[in-house]
Amino acid sequence: MTGFVERYGPWAVVAGASEGIGASFSKKLAARGMNLVLVARRAAPLEELAAELRQQHGVEVKVQPFDLGSPDVVAEMSAATGDLDIGLMIYNAAYSPIGAFLDIDVEEHIKAADKIL
Repeated sequence: MTGFVERYGPWAVVAGASEGIGASFSKKLAARGMNLVLVARRAAPLEELAAELRQQHGVEVKVQPFDLGSPDVVAEMSAATGDLDIGLMIYNAAYSPIGAFLDIDVEEHIKAADKIL
């Protein structure tokens, strides 16, 4: 597994790490020995995942509860990671209303579209 870390560096950032695919990426990277910066809006799920990864894989994990839609996110991310040798970034974050399309309020669909336009 050291070949993976040698290739990409010791640290990876995973945005959208609190659940789903982002959490899965985090687990796979930690299993390969990468230290992680976990990013999402909700701190509690990130802290829970970080504890699991530290215990199971012995890696360093930093938790950064950022809103990636915030205008200050670039400065916040730079401050949080500026001293780390980051070689890999997984950006798996998005706003997406969950449910049957016609059951979701139109304003929620517009909010999701505004995030990508």
